[in-house]
Amino acid sequence: MKQEDKLLKKIGLFLLYTFSITWLSWITIIIGNRYFNALWYGQPLYYIPTLIGAMGPAISSYIIYRQFNEDFDNKSFAKFIFGKKINRNAWLIFGSYIIWRLFMVWISFGINDVTSILYIFLNLPLFLIGGGFEELGWRGYLQPQLEKVVNYFPSVLIVGIIWSMWHLPLWLIKGTPQSAIPFGLYAFLGVVLSFTFTTIYKYTKNLLLCVLSHAWFDGCIGLAVYIGSEGYLQLNLNWKVFLVFILELIVSVILGIAYNRKKSIKINNKIRLS
Repeated sequence: MKQEDKLLKKIGLFLLYTFSITWLSWITIIIGNRYFNALWYGQPLYYIPTLIGAMGPAISSYIIYRQFNEDFDNKSFAKFIFGKKINRNAWLIFGSYIIWRLFMVWISFGINDVTSILYIFLNLPLFLIGGGFEELGWRGYLQPQLEKVVNYFPSVLIVGIIWSMWHLPLWLIKGTPQSAIPFGLYAFLGVVLSFTFTTIYKYTKNLLLCVLSHAWFDGCIGLAVYIGSEGYLQLNLNWKVFLVFILELIVSVILGIAYNRKKSIKINNKIRLS
């Protein structure tokens, strides 16, 4: 079997595991809502299948690594997440992102209360489980493997689309922020964030910082979410939101292309010297 075919097989299995775990969990909520008057948004039992579904990409990445690497164990997976040292440049990139995200919600949603940051830190464990750990699958496995098949730009774009589609069942659950946003707009934001988190991962070379960046994004957006008249969460996407996200997309794409060109030059130079 060709190397590319092996990669595509692994990618296919990862997506099968991920969508199966997540969609079965979230469809359980939909069935509970429609046929048993149970698992409504905000109820304690609702969060069990919700969080299991959110962990789908992380669980699937672990299964894939164990399936195709005989020496891969729990210690190896922990090292995969936490093992790489974080140098000063990585902290600088991560810190710049943290500041940018706060600046973004201030410009887009008018949130400038410094005490609101406390909300993010208090709820950080929930943001990690409900969002951050997705990066173990998306950036930790899917995007790097896909990039070996179709190169940087299309791989990040495809992951952004897949990531958005992975969220689809949430539009059938009343009360979720996703159900109040048109899917097309959500997919656009998904593509933007796909480029952002991939760029962070490439420049920091640290999956943990990517996980924290995702959780930080969820926390910052959580500051702008409010309860609507029907008692469900709402998020108003105004023109300022799209403006800052378009800016973020442009910067992330430029940085990503620059990184890959620099890496390509280094590889070519090594080939010439060898």
